[in-house]
Amino acid sequence: MLRARLAQYRIAATVIDALVVTLTWFSMSWGRAWFRDVWTWDLLPGAAVFQGLSVERHSTLVFFIVGAMLLTLHRQLTYEDPRRMPPGQLFWRITKATIQAMLLFFGLLFVFRIDFASRTLVLAFTAVNALTVFGARLALVSTLNRRIFAGDHWNVLLIGAAEESRPFLSALERHQDWGVRVVGLLHADDSAPATRVPVLGTVRDLASVLDRQSIDQVMLTGRAWDVDTLRFIADTCEEVGVRFSMDANFLGLKTSRVQLEDYDGSGVLTFSATPNDTGALMVKRTMDIVGASAALVVLSPLLAVVALLIKMQDGGPVLFSQERSGLFGRRFAMLKFRSMVTDAEAQKARLAHLNEMSGPVFKMAHDPRITRLGAFIRRTSIDELPQFWNVLRGEMSLVGPRPPIPAETERYARWQLRRLSMKPGITCIWQVSGRNNIDFDTWMKLDLQYIDNWSLLLDVKLLLKTVPVVLMGTGAR
Repeated sequence: MLRARLAQYRIAATVIDALVVTLTWFSMSWGRAWFRDVWTWDLLPGAAVFQGLSVERHSTLVFFIVGAMLLTLHRQLTYEDPRRMPPGQLFWRITKATIQAMLLFFGLLFVFRIDFASRTLVLAFTAVNALTVFGARLALVSTLNRRIFAGDHWNVLLIGAAEESRPFLSALERHQDWGVRVVGLLHADDSAPATRVPVLGTVRDLASVLDRQSIDQVMLTGRAWDVDTLRFIADTCEEVGVRFSMDANFLGLKTSRVQLEDYDGSGVLTFSATPNDTGALMVKRTMDIVGASAALVVLSPLLAVVALLIKMQDGGPVLFSQERSGLFGRRFAMLKFRSMVTDAEAQKARLAHLNEMSGPVFKMAHDPRITRLGAFIRRTSIDELPQFWNVLRGEMSLVGPRPPIPAETERYARWQLRRLSMKPGITCIWQVSGRNNIDFDTWMKLDLQYIDNWSLLLDVKLLLKTVPVVLMGTGAR
């Protein structure tokens, strides 16, 4: 119910934002054309202060404007729960989104070689648009709170011990503005619990409570329910068509998310500590294929030159193939431009005592096995470019935890193994946070932070942050 209400708000806000941005753009375009017609005084003799503006031509740009605004409004999280966002914070986010949208708009004008757009119009639109979108959003929130959600109560009946029900009660009370109301509590036994909501009886009274009161949803709290009681509650709710929910985290898991799946008619609860949004993961894979293909084509001259220089250096192989651990420990051959002498792996054992990284990873600031050319391509991350082929093959992603050597994973602490639960990538939070300047445990925690907070927007953000890090060679060895 709460998710549905928030979804309704986001849809309504997105539609209204699109309409407001469109109306603002057309209004500003007409206003700019009118202002030029009525402005007769020139700062310099014979020089027009404002050039002529075609409203019809500028109307065609509205699609760019609206698309850029909706993208940046989502990026600035302006569609989050409005009850947890003060008006000042919302205005600041909308203002930043508007400025970013205009920068993106100018970029689109450059890409598509559009030279008729009025700069004064765009600048004026930027200032006015932030105010109109903010005003429309405040009006939307006020309307939803006072006229729609407040008058359409969603009655919830809690079942469980008072102590176990308290977190749910607090959460539900925070949604009172959107019409959620806790009508009472049914407890497990005959004792009268201390609670700030009416106690309507015990679990055995569920049927009679549903008969005499308007209940939209029954929510079961706690973890110590026996199968017979669960079946009784579920059957009683199903019999009269009332929605039944229960605390999905009855196992006490910290990071896993629960999802109900259907296997040929059999309902299965699935707990996952990794992203499981199939649609978003498909988009991520599409981004991988398109991005890796484009990179290999665009960088092909550089790849050819580097390959030739490595071959001329000592006549050894151009590529270095090393077995790495991928998704859930699957082994694959990761490719790199060879940056070390041909017998580097054989020399690693005698250099082990010089390791400068904590944990099972081996890193040296001045590794004697690195060639002169190798030092350059490692510092500039050019040695990593062949991994775009691993991305195309589906063994890696553009963004994800770096794939470890199998021997290293054997020395992982158990909590660190969870970083293998997502497909490895070329870049991740570790790469944009200092790379080898960060200790091993922090590196592992950053990878888990990526997994726990993954989104397509996070991937795009990390890709953009990777560019300056690579150009400056931050933390590269």
